[in-house]
Amino acid sequence: MKSVSKAASVGFSLAIVILLGSGLLSYLNLRRIGRNEALVVHTHTVLDQMHDILATLSEAESGQRSYLITGDARYLVPYAADTTEIGAGLDNLQRLTVDDPVEQERISKLRTLIAARTASLHRGISLRDKSGAEAARAYVLEGQGRREMNSIRDLFRQMDETEFGLLKQRETESRVSYRTALVTLWSSTVVGLVLVGAAFRIAGRELETRRRSEEALEEANNELEGRVERRTQDLNLANESLQRSNRELEQFASVASHDLQEPLRKIQAFGDRLQVRCSDQLGEQGRDYLARMQSSAARMRSLIDALLSFSRITTKAQPFVPVNLANVAEEVVSDLEVRVQQMEGSVEIGELPTVEADPLQMRQLFQNLVGNGLKFARPNQPPVVRVESRMLPRENGEIPRYEIAVRDNGIGFEETYLDRIFELFQRLHGRQEYEGTGMGLAICRKIVERHGGEITARSAPNEGATFLVTLPTRQEIREGT
Repeated sequence: MKSVSKAASVGFSLAIVILLGSGLLSYLNLRRIGRNEALVVHTHTVLDQMHDILATLSEAESGQRSYLITGDARYLVPYAADTTEIGAGLDNLQRLTVDDPVEQERISKLRTLIAARTASLHRGISLRDKSGAEAARAYVLEGQGRREMNSIRDLFRQMDETEFGLLKQRETESRVSYRTALVTLWSSTVVGLVLVGAAFRIAGRELETRRRSEEALEEANNELEGRVERRTQDLNLANESLQRSNRELEQFASVASHDLQEPLRKIQAFGDRLQVRCSDQLGEQGRDYLARMQSSAARMRSLIDALLSFSRITTKAQPFVPVNLANVAEEVVSDLEVRVQQMEGSVEIGELPTVEADPLQMRQLFQNLVGNGLKFARPNQPPVVRVESRMLPRENGEIPRYEIAVRDNGIGFEETYLDRIFELFQRLHGRQEYEGTGMGLAICRKIVERHGGEITARSAPNEGATFLVTLPTRQEIREGT
């Protein structure tokens, strides 16, 4: 028996050593992955700075050329700003590549070339001011500026190739480190689990040989009670983990949406620059492409705003207070008054209760549901939206609940799509037919669920739709519990 106990101890010890070693290796690999990811981000930053400098130089050249052609001094305002921005960009690029002697040497050459190009641009402006447009035109036709820009672009191309080489190398190192971490973790975990299983098996055999029939029954009962307790603890832990994961997911959606807005603003800003400064040079097809890009950027901004609204239902929630839903509905109708008049429609408000709720979210709920009734109107038929409520039957001790109905006479939908319409980004119609992001009803469902209620709908094609919201009159679970 002693040999059996020793074997179990050895198995447990080996398992612990392997798991500790796995943890250490995984930690080292994660640190390596973090360093590689930081280097990848740094390389992207260098590339973005290089492209910004080249784009700004091209804009300065464009402003100078416009002045040479037109003599309009307004073109020199952005030209002066661009030339100043180039110097700052070069300084930043030099700081970003301070640990790369080759790139530092290229940046020094780039400073010389850009200084020469800037001097040429100034000479062209001076010649235009002193000798007129024909002299400036002759100066441009000499081709000196084109040769200077070609040299600059060649140098940028060399720097691009170097940085892309570094980027590829660092991305490869990140992938290798990630795979190594996974293989190490899985292999050591499997070996550790096998050893633990073997140790438990040996220990179990030892206990089995020592048990008596009476002790076996008692131990079985104790083990059953222990399993129930552990299962209860596991369920509680799983529930806490799920709640924590939901909170983290909502926070991630909010942070990611904020982070997405910065590159989107840059896209729109550069699109506006192209439209203002280079519209004539783009041609008809180029202007069409630019219009499509701007339209897509605007739609993306709408989707991001909708995603932020969805995440804020819990992250920016307000405490529950008594809310008069009739007043909320009247305020929403007042906000939609212009739209209702334009569509020659009407919104009728019946009797509505007072419930404990988040006032802002109740307003958003009515805004989305009434707005849907107006948006999905049938062609050539004025929309009519009716909002009313009724108290539901209840059992003894149950909190009173109201059913709020929002009815319209619009196009309706097949009830087979009932579950789909309350999902994120789900649409039953194309964007060309009806505007929207596909988030409105998903937001409604999340608001209602936060208030301990339910939402559903009844509809048929071309027979309108009725959205039914069930809400309790008071909230048992307060904010923060």
